[in-house]
Amino acid sequence: MSYQLHQTEGIVLKRWPRGEGDAVLRLYTKEYGGVTLVAKGIRLEKSKLRGAVDLFSQSAIGFIAGKETYRLVHADAQHTRARLHEDFLRYRAAGYVADLFCRGVADGEADLHLWSLLEESISCILGDAFQEKTTALFLRSFEIKFLKQLGYLPETMPQTVRAMVTAPLGSFINILPLEDREELSLFLRPLLEDALARQWDDAQAVSIS
Repeated sequence: MSYQLHQTEGIVLKRWPRGEGDAVLRLYTKEYGGVTLVAKGIRLEKSKLRGAVDLFSQSAIGFIAGKETYRLVHADAQHTRARLHEDFLRYRAAGYVADLFCRGVADGEADLHLWSLLEESISCILGDAFQEKTTALFLRSFEIKFLKQLGYLPETMPQTVRAMVTAPLGSFINILPLEDREELSLFLRPLLEDALARQWDDAQAVSIS
């Protein structure tokens, strides 16, 4: 990315304070993939951007290259996702999705399929059909699609996984037998661990070089 103004649409995956009034934001964006930004003065009451970059919000943003990192210069909220902050179950589910994106996707790797998956996942979590009893299987469905897009699903898969790869997000959650659910969890766990470990190794290699 060059030093010009970059404009895109992004979803805030993580946010933490920096200094007295700044914040660091980790977003997944439509055009640039993962992006880490500094939002100057965003935590001050007078900031005009405060509500546009809350956790899980979806906004049209503009950023430029600063001395050490990218700096947010404008944000226009499109979806603030307040409901996620009012429901602990939904908040935890959205947090899990966001955490996998933060840990599994490197900065600067744009992927429209991943962007669509993130949008769809958040929308499903916000939907009225989202229930406590189906949360675990919904997240397994998300994991399958996430791993597929990252290229970590092997050719040999349980039949249930193969069916869920192409089915709409959250399918089968009300009809999957217990034994299939257990097989699903056992199959996905090592794949997720491997994907996250490789991403960490790649990040370390880049920092050393």
